[in-house]
Amino acid sequence: METVRTDIDQLADYIQWKMDEEDLSLREAAQEAKVSAPTLSRILQKGKKRPRPDVETIAKVIRWVGVPIEKIISTSLDRTIPESPKKNTLEAIQVHLRADKNLSAEAARAIAEMVKVAYAQCARPRRGRK
Repeated sequence: METVRTDIDQLADYIQWKMDEEDLSLREAAQEAKVSAPTLSRILQKGKKRPRPDVETIAKVIRWVGVPIEKIISTSLDRTIPESPKKNTLEAIQVHLRADKNLSAEAARAIAEMVKVAYAQCARPRRGRK
């Protein structure tokens, strides 16, 4: 049986990043996403006790954020195709930096670029590559 997993924490990170990038309040973001402000607020809450939004709400928010759906929703079949660890590591760092409320969008981008350069210099080369 195929299982579908929705990463709401990842979606929350993307929402927060978009709100920061566009300097949007919760109400403005909700209006643009075509969901209610309380619904968007619940998605932004982290933790296992957070209520899960319905499929229609998730679809609206994913469209508004403009992130590829496979970044948020995966199936058991997706997990059989491994992604490059380098890409996943750098993407994860970038998402966390963008979601950090203590950093401006510009600062998050600058730090992400520094991490990218440092990673490229320090990462062990893959086998078969020189």
